Amino acid sequence: MEELKMDFISSEALENATSMEKIYMIVERTKKGNIVVIEGGLTPAERAELIETTMREIDVDNFVGVDVHTLEKDTSSFFGLSKKKAVVITIIGPANVMKTVKKQSNFLSMVASFKTSFKN
Repeated sequence: MEELKMDFISSEALENATSMEKIYMIVERTKKGNIVVIEGGLTPAERAELIETTMREIDVDNFVGVDVHTLEKDTSSFFGLSKKKAVVITIIGPANVMKTVKKQSNFLSMVASFKTSFKN
């Protein structure tokens, strides 16, 4: 039976890391088949760099890329006049493992499916 490994990383653990350190940490863990759950999220530039880096690392037999999902919450701004979304967690995993079952603004249901083996 294949095992599911999930790495939960707090925002404090990443606050002193550079963008590239975050990206490489995520890519290395997902290449091993791990699902990475980050408190908070990535900036738009970090997310773009993650996708770029992932595209360079693709190996059709072992690593086909990543899926990135965020769970957000609505927050009220000045006197509650407007709302904006705040990222609560970001889930990143191998694209051939993660399947989104249901996603709403405050709910995310996922299934991990092990069809291939990963090299550690």
